[in-house]
This record gives sequence, C-alpha cells and structure tokens, in this order.
Amino acid sequence: MVKLIPEAKYEKMMQTVVEPGLAAMREEIDMPLAGGGTMHAEVYNRYDAKAGVVLLHGYTESAEKLRELTWYLLSVGYSVFAMDHRGHGRSVREVEDLSVTHVDRFSDYLHDLEQFMGQVVTPRMGGRPLYLFGHSMGGALAAFALIEHPEWFARAVLNAPMIAPVTAPLPRRLAQLMGMVFCALGKGKERAFVGKPFDPEGETFESSHMTSAARFDYYKQKRCARPELQNCSPTYSWLREATTVTEPLMKGAEKIAVPVLLCQAAQDSIVSLEDQNAFIARVPQGKLMSFDAKHEIYGSCDDVLRQYLETVLGFYAGE
Repeated sequence: MVKLIPEAKYEKMMQTVVEPGLAAMREEIDMPLAGGGTMHAEVYNRYDAKAGVVLLHGYTESAEKLRELTWYLLSVGYSVFAMDHRGHGRSVREVEDLSVTHVDRFSDYLHDLEQFMGQVVTPRMGGRPLYLFGHSMGGALAAFALIEHPEWFARAVLNAPMIAPVTAPLPRRLAQLMGMVFCALGKGKERAFVGKPFDPEGETFESSHMTSAARFDYYKQKRCARPELQNCSPTYSWLREATTVTEPLMKGAEKIAVPVLLCQAAQDSIVSLEDQNAFIARVPQGKLMSFDAKHEIYGSCDDVLRQYLETVLGFYAGE
C-alpha cells in the first residue's frame, strides 16, 4: 500500500518531496488540436510501468489538481497521463476571461481525448494495459470513452461522475432549456447566470467540496497565484451540454465491456447520486462504493483517503 501524505505535514511534503519528484519525471506536452489551439498534458512515463492510467479531471479543475493522486499511482508502478481539458488549465480557451469555462459541444472533449490517446498515450505504452480514472465532468467523459472505445481501457474508475449535474434550485429540464435559449440568442460563450467571477475570499474550506483543509488550502494557493487555474463559472453553452449527457450515458451503459468502479461521495451536492446508482446498475461489470466524503473524494481527510486509495488501487490490481 502507498505511504499517505499526512495532513499534518501536507504542504511541506508536497513542496519538498512530491512536487520535485514529479517535476523530475514529468514530460510537458502541448498537443496541437485538429480544430485549432493546443491541449496541455502532463505525462509521467515509467519505463518499467506495469500499466498506465489516464486521468480526466473535473469541471473547473486541471491535471495539476490531481498531482497527489498521480504521485500515488506512480509509486505503485503505473505510468500516468493527465490532460487539461479544453477551456481549463493551460489548454486552448475560446473565451478571454480565464475564470469562465466554455465548450461548444461535450463531444469536443471526447474528440480531444481521441487525439491524446492516438498521438500521446498509445505510442508510449507499447501494448501494456491501460486503466482510466475520470472525476465529475471527467467521469462523464470517461463513461463516453468506455462506450465509444471499448478497446482502449481494461478497467475504469468513475469518481463522483457527472452522470447528471445537480442544478438546484432550478429543475434540470429548466436549466437545460435556459442554456438552449441563451445559446440560440447568441450568448453561448457568456458567463451563465449561475456563475460569478473568481473571488479568493469567497472560496472557503467550509464551502468547498473537500473534507481535508490541508489539501484544500494547498491547491487554493495555486489557484490564487495563477489565473489559468481560476475557472469558476460555466458559459451557457457548457450549461446546456452538461445537462444533456444523462440520456446518452444511460442508454450506452450496457455497452461498457470492462469492469467499472463508481466511487460515490455520500455528501455530494454537485452531481446526482440517484442517477449514478441507475447508471452503474446498467453497467454489466459495474460496482458501486460509497465513501463518507464530499464531491472531491481525493481531497478527503486522511482516514477516508486511505480507505479510498486502498479501494481504487486494489480495483486496478484486479482485487
């Protein structure tokens, strides 16, 4: 089992051990995309890797937010491939305001992943097994990838996946309709009414989606220092697309041919637990595990994180 980075020493160990160690292994890639712009990725390719793991981060996040998880995966013998989705991190942006997250179509994320797999991941793995990890929005993308490309991955972890977003106080259909109407009016790239500009003072641990203050504080420092990490609002187009993923995912679930572990956050207020339950019940080799955590399970306090890592790594190992 991996040696956990404890909350009591978290910032010091991340700064003096983890970040330098990752930097020594990291290959930074800016891959030209077919539709223009580039996609930024972090590649950690161990020559002796037993398998590789592709990490797909969530809405408003970045590959950099998953560096602690990357560290653990590397420590047990995996190569890691982590990308910044379009509209996030250091990848291509279609709106000037870096706090706004935009995508024209959710399928654009899948097309980017297809390029990433073909040009970056597969050539480096040389036929060794590949596993998938997708969080939230990245979990929805991961599910689409499993449906459309059953040949890519041998196993997959969907972490608090966005099978359906929570749109409260609005009903989901109304939120979808509003997104569609504003897009039809030519306002698809504008900040949706549910979002606000980035405000460091407004981002508190208490209102966050983590249960570890140490882990929250560490990434918040990065967000405050770097505008490209300050995504916090959707466009109307992103809102429209996020509210349309549920039906095709439910219809395609039965086509998923590999073992899938859905890690559910019992305290989740971002995505629908009911829809997660319905989805994983349709996956032939689907398994559900619930954790006493908020949406970002990988940002949990030590005791929950230890249980979570044992579960995820054990699943990849076939246990």
